[in-house]
Amino acid sequence: MESMKYRQVLLMHLLAIFGLSIICGCAALGPKKIQRPQVPPDFPFPVVWLQPKAKAVRINELTQRELWGLVMVKKWSEGDRDFVGTSMDMDTGKVYLYYPNVVYVKWEDTQLPDGTITKYVSEISGADDTIRDQVREGILPPGVLVLDMEDMDSSGIDPYEYLSD
Repeated sequence: MESMKYRQVLLMHLLAIFGLSIICGCAALGPKKIQRPQVPPDFPFPVVWLQPKAKAVRINELTQRELWGLVMVKKWSEGDRDFVGTSMDMDTGKVYLYYPNVVYVKWEDTQLPDGTITKYVSEISGADDTIRDQVREGILPPGVLVLDMEDMDSSGIDPYEYLSD
């Protein structure tokens, strides 16, 4: 009985903290106030805030998709029209825009039986399945740019920092 009461109190607290902000639509925007931009008429991707409520899925997807959309609309409005999609690293919250000949990788070290330390691709992200498979196998196709996901200067966008500029 006591554990049930504890769960009810916990649930009420969680609803109080997250529920109202989700219902209001501001939880997806995080701690900083971010205004939704006007979506250019030629913008080729759907944005979650213009979708009918019936298409809304899980809350965490709305959060990701809203941030993706906000970043993509801003990039598009700034003249960057080469990206073909996007993703988000759930560990860092960074948004990665997908370009045709770019892949983002995370590297890990492994020790070979002879004691040699070597690096391998532990995670890979990008628009083209074939390129991702080749890079994962250690093949670098000509003209493909491989960016380190953990390199703060060369890849990924902190959506809150970028959108608050």
